[in-house]
Amino acid sequence: MNTANVISAPPHYRMAVVFEFLRAFRDPLTYSPRKNPEIVFGFLWGLPIPIFTLAIHLHASAAAWTLGASLGAIRDNPLYIALMLHPLFFAVVFGALGTMRSFRDSHIRGLLADVERHCDELGIANARLAELDRVKTEFLANVTHELKSPLVTAVGYTDRILGEHLGPVTEKQRKGLEVSKRNLVRLRGLIDEILDFSRLEAGIARFAMVPINLKNVISTVAENVLLKAREHGISLSIVLPETAAIIKGDNGKLMQVVVNLLDNAIKFSNENGVVKVMLAPVGKQWHLSVADQGQGIPPDAIPKLFERFYQVDGSLSRPHNGVGLGLVIVKKIVEMHGGRIWIESVFGKGTTVHVELPDASDPDDHTVEEKKEVAYATNSVD
Repeated sequence: MNTANVISAPPHYRMAVVFEFLRAFRDPLTYSPRKNPEIVFGFLWGLPIPIFTLAIHLHASAAAWTLGASLGAIRDNPLYIALMLHPLFFAVVFGALGTMRSFRDSHIRGLLADVERHCDELGIANARLAELDRVKTEFLANVTHELKSPLVTAVGYTDRILGEHLGPVTEKQRKGLEVSKRNLVRLRGLIDEILDFSRLEAGIARFAMVPINLKNVISTVAENVLLKAREHGISLSIVLPETAAIIKGDNGKLMQVVVNLLDNAIKFSNENGVVKVMLAPVGKQWHLSVADQGQGIPPDAIPKLFERFYQVDGSLSRPHNGVGLGLVIVKKIVEMHGGRIWIESVFGKGTTVHVELPDASDPDDHTVEEKKEVAYATNSVD
């Protein structure tokens, strides 16, 4: 027991230690040298006091150091009897301290046993939760797969009807079918998102990792979302490097990443805003940033954006659609490519999503892309 800690402790703690010490004198363990080695240590600790005191007395009186002389000195000086009891006194005191230590060690062992038992219980509970999560993920994957098949058929037949392959369609019917198709396509997108998430979560998503030019991925996606940007009154500014941005990855999965980031930037931008896309080398990484000029994200919400099903506006009346899986999927894909993703946002001014992916180009290859692609890369897409 650390005496300094006891002295510096609060008064109520010091009193508790005193009472614990006094209670130890009533315990048989305090007087059992076989079970309490502190007793022997205390006896040896106190033994030098009477020995040295008696030796000093005999030396001062010039008496011989014999047993008779020692007993005579004790008889003539009764105070020496009290000194002779010092080893017993220290033996009992140290025995009480040993009893306190034994009780505390026993209590600590009990607490550790409780902690281990609770850890085992938590381990079993976590294993059950992991199994339930796996079953849930498989269920989602199976359900979304089963939903996708009839949905594809419904979209296909809607297209055939709109194309008048099954007979003439009135203008009123056409408008209704177009609304139906838009919602079917939206539903298919949600199902695809849930299916992708389920596959990534279950670890069964397949990645065809080959060297690809990230510039081409960004350029292709920018062309595909250009019409959507114009419909929302958003301008695209695409800035790409002159040299090829070679990384090792899955072309389809990386297109999914860029599509999601651009879709989000367009969706959350203010009207007549600009979405800026920049790709640049940073050390041995390629750094992609997608910035919008929207309302931004509250600081406390940023860490939650990569959580499953989380949305900043979770109300049923929110203006933007989605189930809160887009960024989760993007993060998993980026990490599967050995990269990282993070978000910076200024509330009321806009948000920037950053992605870093490892460079996989040959250091001796500095091939410049075709001028047409460079011109597209270094000019804004209006």
